[in-house]
Amino acid sequence: MSAFDLGPKLKRSCEDALHKAKMAWKGGDHVAAAGHFDAASKIMFKYAEYAGSRAQEYARKKKAIEYRDFARRLREIHDEESAGAKAHKLPAPPSADEDVDTRQTEEAGKDAEISSAVSSLVTTSPVTWDDIGGLVETKRDIKYTLGLSLATPPKGVKIAAFRNIMFFGPPGTGKTLMAAATSNSLKAGGEGNALFFNVKVSGVMSKYFGESSKIISEIYGTARDNSPSVVFLDEFESLTATRGADEQTGAERRILSTILSELDGLSEKGRGDIFVLTIAATNRPWEIDSAVLSRFEKQILIPLPDPVTREAILNIHLLKKGFELAGEIADLVEITDGFSGREIERLVKQATTTMIAELNDDLPDLVDKGLKEAKGYQVKIRALSVDDFRKAATGIAPVTSAEEMKRYLDWRQDE
Repeated sequence: MSAFDLGPKLKRSCEDALHKAKMAWKGGDHVAAAGHFDAASKIMFKYAEYAGSRAQEYARKKKAIEYRDFARRLREIHDEESAGAKAHKLPAPPSADEDVDTRQTEEAGKDAEISSAVSSLVTTSPVTWDDIGGLVETKRDIKYTLGLSLATPPKGVKIAAFRNIMFFGPPGTGKTLMAAATSNSLKAGGEGNALFFNVKVSGVMSKYFGESSKIISEIYGTARDNSPSVVFLDEFESLTATRGADEQTGAERRILSTILSELDGLSEKGRGDIFVLTIAATNRPWEIDSAVLSRFEKQILIPLPDPVTREAILNIHLLKKGFELAGEIADLVEITDGFSGREIERLVKQATTTMIAELNDDLPDLVDKGLKEAKGYQVKIRALSVDDFRKAATGIAPVTSAEEMKRYLDWRQDE
């Protein structure tokens, strides 16, 4: 069947799923109804690809989200009643109508802006565990946590899964790289990558303040649609730092309520086929409200690199990139004591660029002679000495002191 004919077929399939869903709903079979509404949601998302206009596409996607959310609500009611709660008055199911009126067109425009904002945060990560120098025990801890969440437990045994992890530690220690490598390890059958939502919370707050809660909901909705996914929330303390109630605006409270709902996994309740891992990162964990911290089943310190880790990082940025060292790498490990991974990378970049500039000071003149001359030029390099790095280190002051590092260790122990 051609793509041209697929739209009408999808519409009929969606209507059929909705009919079955409503019949089950009327009969009080919440689980069956939820399954049919989920099926209708998936079909409607596909049907949106065959829309005749952008406004119609977003109207159909909005309907798909309504079906998905209604399925979630039905499962919640079923679980609550199974636990002995009082029977609920069933909400009315969403309609099948996806025609676009003027109001819908305006809403679709807003939805399009939100969708565009979310799309800008989506990537697939090429970062692997081998790209992260050292931190062997930390990486093992993360892999174990991830593996336990994905593995199949023995029959009849329920093992608590980790869906929310917090990385905390000094700036520049590799929290984003760790999250990216985690995302890359969630390959389906060894093919392709999980979606990686790289969300700098302060940026979303400042740029989309009035729509931030909707953006967070859309991020998680898209993550569920593309399971498995990793949602990385950087600068997490800017969203959930402890504040007095009179200091928070209504928008901030809505954002916090939304993020807590997502961390609680209400939209995934009873769904074994969905895996969305939230990784929050913070440089100031002590500023985060304790009620929010309690949502993270696992809190992992990403510390300043120890000597073994510093050597591994130096190898990645120096030797593995083809540069030679005329000296002992142990001397560089000593020079970088107290440096973060980011500061070590900056040191190597400074040393190598200075060396290259010294040996190729005639390169600007070649550019004046034209593109052919510049492309034909062979860049000259030499082995780097320990003194090259000592000179480069004079312009780099470690951000994190020993006292500040101790605060991270003490905070973890207090927890």
